[in-house]
Amino acid sequence: MNKLKEILFLKNVKGVGKSKIYKKYWHYLEKGIDIDELEKIVAGEENDLIVRDISSAREKADQLYTAIIDDLNINIITALDDEYPAKLKVMGDKRPLVLYIKGNAKALTNPNIAVVGTRHPSEWSQKVEERLVKKILELSDRVVVSGLALGCDKIAHEATVDEGKTTIAVLPSGVNIVTPASNKNLAKSILATGGCLISEYEPNVKANRSYFVERDAIVAAISDVTFVVECDVKSGTMHTVDAASEYKRRLSCYYPPSMEMGGYAGNEFMVKTKKAIKVSDTEDLIKLFSLVEDDDSENPIKEPQQLSFEDYLKNN
Repeated sequence: MNKLKEILFLKNVKGVGKSKIYKKYWHYLEKGIDIDELEKIVAGEENDLIVRDISSAREKADQLYTAIIDDLNINIITALDDEYPAKLKVMGDKRPLVLYIKGNAKALTNPNIAVVGTRHPSEWSQKVEERLVKKILELSDRVVVSGLALGCDKIAHEATVDEGKTTIAVLPSGVNIVTPASNKNLAKSILATGGCLISEYEPNVKANRSYFVERDAIVAAISDVTFVVECDVKSGTMHTVDAASEYKRRLSCYYPPSMEMGGYAGNEFMVKTKKAIKVSDTEDLIKLFSLVEDDDSENPIKEPQQLSFEDYLKNN
């Protein structure tokens, strides 16, 4: 947890967000300056702040730091640590400054696949997803990543836990606040089967609207491949889809026998615009994993076709 207190201080300075921390102050942290020096630098740089604002940020950082390091159930990795997941660096100045991890942190180092989708999947999707996740676990030793939301996320975690396999839940809140609360028992099962809960937010931080979008981006960045079960074109799942495309991650989606079997407008859009590889059966899954295994970090996959939904509608 290299420079955790300094990062907490910067996060609590008014008007200093994640992007500004990376662009304006990160090189100071890389040089190893301590919080006292950093406080003076910020006071000189942020002209709109008064002494009281700086003192308040320092006080909050000190309190948070003490509370966090006293919690023996949480592992902490900052973006300055060697253990920081290399996959997240693709996010640039949007990458998490800190990762809080509850459970088996080593799960983050294993090959993985994100399984995501709507909070309201059709009955057909629910059945198909459970079978496909179990087939994924049978075909590979990949860790299943999702966002612990209701619907497709929940099914992905549950199917993995039922098989006694490892799954990672990325939260839009502190790792000690399961969101939604109805998934608390599922979170416990994830930990019991060797998985982990991760978040970029400090303990006791509650979810808000923007945090869900940021969570979705982390899911995409930290995963080798993203598989979408079911989603509409205006679904929140598209945040993950867009992020996966931006970060040049393999993207795939379920393609049903008929679009009338659920809300698959997003799936159809992804396939027709060549954003995603369609998966309809086990054979398609095998082909997908073959492609993923062939991917090389030094030879990223080709830039996906960037066609907006509006352009798609014009031609369909």
